[in-house]
Formats: sequence, C-alpha cells, structure tokens
Amino acid sequence: MKLYKIGAFLAVLLCVFALVFSYLTWQDKLENVLEQPEEQKTQTSGKKEASTKETKEQNNGELSVNIKELSANADQAVQDLLIERSDNGEKVQLLIAGSAALDSGNPGYAERLKESLETSYEDFIEVDVLSLTGTSEALIGGNVDLSAGYDIVLLEPMTLMNNDRIAIEQEREHISEFNTAVTAEVEDAVVVLHPPQPIFGAGYYLAQVSALEEFAAIYGYAYIDHWSVWPDTDDEALKDFLTEDGLPNDKGAELWTEELEAYFIAE
Repeated sequence: MKLYKIGAFLAVLLCVFALVFSYLTWQDKLENVLEQPEEQKTQTSGKKEASTKETKEQNNGELSVNIKELSANADQAVQDLLIERSDNGEKVQLLIAGSAALDSGNPGYAERLKESLETSYEDFIEVDVLSLTGTSEALIGGNVDLSAGYDIVLLEPMTLMNNDRIAIEQEREHISEFNTAVTAEVEDAVVVLHPPQPIFGAGYYLAQVSALEEFAAIYGYAYIDHWSVWPDTDDEALKDFLTEDGLPNDKGAELWTEELEAYFIAE
C-alpha cells in the first residue's frame, strides 16, 4: 500500500514537472515568435527605406539632363539660353521653320531632328515644325505665328526660293524683321540660321548662300554650315542625295539631319 502511494506521488510529481517544463518552453517559444516580427519589420523597413532612397537617386539620374554637355557644340548664345532655362526650371520652346525642303524625305530633316531633340533633352525641349511657301517674304508681316513664345528658332530662310526673285539685301531685311518679331515675344530668344540644301549645277545660288553666311557672321546670328558634308555642287555624287526636283531625298534628309544633330546634341 505504501509503495502504491509513493508511486502515485512520484507520478503526480513527474506530471507537474512535465507541465511546468512544457509551460516554460512554450513561453520561451511564444516570446521568440512575438519578437521576431518586430525584428523583421525593422529590417524590412530599413531595406525599404534604403530601396526608396536608391530608387529616388536612380529616378533623379534618369530625369536629369546635362544641358551644358548636350549643348556644347552650339553657339554660345544657344548654350547660354538652354542653361538659363534649365537653371530656372523652365522648358524650351523650339521652332523649326523653312521651305518645303524640311519635309522632303521619308521622313524629312525637321521630323528627324524633332525626334532626336525630344529624345536627347527629354521633356526639356518642345519642338514645333512650320513649312513655309514662297520666298522669304513669308517670314514678315505677321505671316508666321510666334505667339507660342519660341526660345529658339531654327530657320532656313527660303534662300533657294529667293533665287531670281528676292535680292540678297531684301532677304537680309526679311531675316532681320523676322528676328525682331521673335524677340518681341521672347526677349532673349535666339534665331539659328542654316542654308537650304545644295543643288547640282548651282550658279548665282552659291553667291546667295555665301551672302547668308556672311550676314550671320556680321550681325551675330548663330549659323549652321551643313554644306560642308554634302558633295560639291558640281559633283555628280550630289544627285544621289536629291530628288529630280532638287529637294532632299531620304539620304539627303539624313545627311542634313546629322549636321543639325551634331550642332544641338554633343556626343
């Protein structure tokens, strides 16, 4: 009987010990479970903050455009304007204007340049294209809508269309009047001149183009001389870049565009 009581007592004692041990073990596990999410949360939060910071830095890098480097090949007046607008957080409105030559080709140089500028400068530059008909008289008398307020106008001033119609001095007057109208809308706007395409067998037209470049140099206009990359006007190879009507074909538009891109977009 005594042995039975002792055995029962030991069994109860073992049960109590097992219960206490199980309870303590469970409490320890429970504390670990409760503490672990907090630690994980802190670590996750830290990683999230670091990731957010990294993402912001990456986004800033993607959205920022180094205007000074991109515009390094342009005339100083163009560089200064672009940098000033960028520093002030303003966009640049750019107009490409000229004869039907700007649309000639598939696509023409204007569309090609527009795409290149808006890609390279992202949304910093917004480009409009205007094809004009007739002579340089189309530039004056309010014929060109400048109310958008263009900061830069890339102008091919109808020099070829002026041949035998408008004298060199008149063309210069038309350009000057156009420039006055542009700066009336935006005081520090810049007009960038460039000649039309070369044509095979050119005669007096050569004197007109030379006079345009001279005019730009004398009066301080920004000027792009893209003729240097075309074949000479007495070289049969020039015909490979022009249509039968003397307008740029695809090859001519591409060649012209490359020189304009090199001016506005430095590698």
